[in-house]
Amino acid sequence: MATRKKTIEDNTSVKVVSQYDGVLVYKCPKTGERFLFNEFGVSDSMTVAQLRTMSAQHQRFFKDGWLKVEDDEVVQHLKLEKHAKKIITKDDCVELLKENPELIEEILSKLENDQSRQNAFRYAQNEYVNGRLRDHFVIKAIEKGLGKQLDPNS
Repeated sequence: MATRKKTIEDNTSVKVVSQYDGVLVYKCPKTGERFLFNEFGVSDSMTVAQLRTMSAQHQRFFKDGWLKVEDDEVVQHLKLEKHAKKIITKDDCVELLKENPELIEEILSKLENDQSRQNAFRYAQNEYVNGRLRDHFVIKAIEKGLGKQLDPNS
């Protein structure tokens, strides 16, 4: 017997998290509700219907990785997985910096998404400034892969 798919109602509330380095504002044209994300990592709840409207009218929020939907079933329901796979998150950066410098450079140089490039740079620079990133070869690989200097004083 086949298992039934879970029905996701339009009024289901879903947690969304800002992946944007700055202020992000969205006003739903259907409900008039305004969402303000003051900085990277701030979260709020939106309904599935609001996310569907956002996806249809302002796809850039997902395409550029500005917002991350925290419910995988809703991501699949709204067919947002194609965008989610292109975004590099803080957790991805943690894992990436454990790799060898050649792979780090290769992955970073092939990032297609500006938001992913910003996320990777912000994370690496923070690690560098706080003294947790010390390996000269890894630092050079990051700088070459992203085309930016990690040292804010150079």
